[in-house]
Amino acid sequence: MEKKIWPLLFAGLLAFLPNLSAQQPAGNPVPASPGPPVEPKTISTADSVLVTVILKHQQGKNLQEIRRVLEAQGFWDMFPPDDARIISWTLAMGLGHVIVLQLPANAVRRLNLAIENGAWGAFDSEIYLSYDYHNIYQEYIDKREEARDDRND
Repeated sequence: MEKKIWPLLFAGLLAFLPNLSAQQPAGNPVPASPGPPVEPKTISTADSVLVTVILKHQQGKNLQEIRRVLEAQGFWDMFPPDDARIISWTLAMGLGHVIVLQLPANAVRRLNLAIENGAWGAFDSEIYLSYDYHNIYQEYIDKREEARDDRND
């Protein structure tokens, strides 16, 4: 029975692959000539915040309907705000877009307006102020290992 399942799974995966880029904005600009590499935006961490934005697909709309709403409302022109740095942008199947942005603290209102004016009607949105926990986690693990080593001596 296992031998019959694998071809079906493989065929399903092949049918899905062409749609992986389906959420890209229409008409991606192509540079006229290759220029110097674009440096990522740097934002002072002293006055910036991390914001996690979740744009959940509205299940009652198909992809074309979602794209029409986003284009009609100018979503791709206003999101992300110009002063935001994209830390990560993940498309989670069955959920939607999970975007982590770093932006100046005074830009949170502009981010909120960009989502309200551009994404509503296409996505249900959730926005969370967040912070990078990796260094705190690493310090904790290091201290735990030191304590373990001290107990074993």
